[in-house]
Amino acid sequence: MILTVTLNPCIDLLLGTSALQPYDTNRVLTREEDAGGKGTNLSRVAAELGARTTACVLLGGGTGAHVQRVLELQGVTPAIIPTRAQTRINVSVQDGSDRPPTTFNMKGGPISQPEWQQVLRAVVELAADAQWVCLGGSLPEGIPVDAWRTLIGLLRDLPVRILLDADDEPLRLGLEAGPHLIKPNLNEAARLLGRPLDGLDQVATAAAELRSMLAARGAADPAVIISMGAEGAVCVAGSGAWFAPAVPVHARSTIGSGDSLLGGLLAAFAAGHDWPEALRWGTAAGAATATTDGTEIARLGVVQELLGRATVTRLP
Repeated sequence: MILTVTLNPCIDLLLGTSALQPYDTNRVLTREEDAGGKGTNLSRVAAELGARTTACVLLGGGTGAHVQRVLELQGVTPAIIPTRAQTRINVSVQDGSDRPPTTFNMKGGPISQPEWQQVLRAVVELAADAQWVCLGGSLPEGIPVDAWRTLIGLLRDLPVRILLDADDEPLRLGLEAGPHLIKPNLNEAARLLGRPLDGLDQVATAAAELRSMLAARGAADPAVIISMGAEGAVCVAGSGAWFAPAVPVHARSTIGSGDSLLGGLLAAFAAGHDWPEALRWGTAAGAATATTDGTEIARLGVVQELLGRATVTRLP
């Protein structure tokens, strides 16, 4: 089972207009909404590809009930930690041009100390039935900045693999506990190492360096994936290093593509595939989500179609 933990889920609301006029009334022509958050996206893609997955989520109010319903409809088992705070809504406005949408992200929370303690107990209990525990995303108000480090510390003695997909200080603190897999994007990896990364060779070197960092912190057989957007992804694991170029598609939105890559990867692992084949499935799933409008996730038929164009090359 794949267990995901999302502390700051959301509803992603995408509004379409013919043109965005600041300080004036804008007529909404289209409206799309969907459940969001790193772990929820990962679980939904994994379930779509046939894996068994549970999403541990902090949810509150009517918006939280909507997120729960989306998970249930898509075959994800929800493990809900109820909160007094209503689940946030992130709003994006697409102005009819080819430019990225204008996005307004709420911070989420506040989460009370008893609610946070309930999360800690639930994750440890649910992890007893998991092969992978996936931690990631932003932290709402009320959750300590070292939340991921705390959770990894609680899970380290269990027979599970731990994935961490976060950024900035929560990621840095989480790395101290030695997760087994991280997936920074190019900018996040550059911030971790304190230097710019340019070109495939530098990215592969950076991934190997980060893998050594995880091993030094006690992670057994760690792995690192650095996603490079339209340039693809580099993976360094114990059995080798690989480059997966991005599958060429007409990308409508990259929202959720990184989460989908991980969902495809872990679903492939659950089906018994090795690293290169799992990375191929992940790349296809990420590309499939990129073809949606940003409020949807990869669908099985699209992933299977794109899989035929997904390639993975071993690096020296």
